[in-house]
Amino acid sequence: MKNKQTTRRKLQFAGNSSYVLTLPKKWIISQNLDTNNSEVLIEELSDSTIRITPSDNYKNKELNEKYIIKVDKNSDPEEIVRMILGAYLASYNQIEITTKKSTKIIPIKISIATEEIIGKLWGSEIIAQTSDTIVIQDALDPSLMKLKECIEKAWFTAKNMLEQSFKAIFNQDKNAMKIVINSENTLDKLYYLALRQLYKASSNYLFASNIGIRTSEIIDYHHLAKNIERIGDHCVQLVENFGNKMINKDHLENLSSKVIETTDTAIEAFKKLDEELAQEAIKQKINIHLIAEENDIAYQDYPIARSILRMADYSADIGELVINRKVATDSKKL
Repeated sequence: MKNKQTTRRKLQFAGNSSYVLTLPKKWIISQNLDTNNSEVLIEELSDSTIRITPSDNYKNKELNEKYIIKVDKNSDPEEIVRMILGAYLASYNQIEITTKKSTKIIPIKISIATEEIIGKLWGSEIIAQTSDTIVIQDALDPSLMKLKECIEKAWFTAKNMLEQSFKAIFNQDKNAMKIVINSENTLDKLYYLALRQLYKASSNYLFASNIGIRTSEIIDYHHLAKNIERIGDHCVQLVENFGNKMINKDHLENLSSKVIETTDTAIEAFKKLDEELAQEAIKQKINIHLIAEENDIAYQDYPIARSILRMADYSADIGELVINRKVATDSKKL
């Protein structure tokens, strides 16, 4: 590892509101900044330090070029989907699926699986396809949408799915069921976009700043996005039980309204970094489980009850996340 060098420089007053700080010539030359109009990016960090980075370095590292996936007749479609998703999250500009030497044609099951996952990846599309090659192009600049805006949209979608899923199973509303199913892709797109932003932010603090977060917040937002996505998954699982009889329908409807309240409380707690709201969400989750246990609902109305209880759990997880963030924030003020 290259040793870090520390140099001491004096500030020079340059006017009513400005100071000038000279930079080491050796560093300027090494970063190819010894030309007119060269620019640097200056980031003020939470610990009162600043980072100075050549702006061209940031621009040139925005996207990786190409990721190649080789398949044959024995390739597992699910494994290929995971590799495509991994390449998307790693911000590859292009993904190429091609056959190994032993295979001349991409198996139809691979082609179908590829088309399905591409439908869940914002900004990606198949631009070329032959018997032995599929080329996926990424046309999305992940920095165009702020992370908080992305997660806000994801939560709006998940909350609508939540309300419509309960409407579907309790009122036997087929239109509500269709809304939930049709919304799944939208939520997946927002979730994978958020993950992509977070992965990139973890290795590029300038990108993190560009999408509106600090690198110290990456883990928190990753957990938040994952819990929102899981709530959406259980909404889909709920409507898969459309038409099934329920032993404790009244109790389940009561629990469903409490789950909506709990999820709202948890998300609001995260937005405001409000420890009291977070504690309230956790208490609401505990109450939901107590009602289910007292009435033996979890066993009598499985799997509908399971999905309702799991959504309450995810809301409480968000509440715990808020408390952890709040404690960490308070400790920095001491």
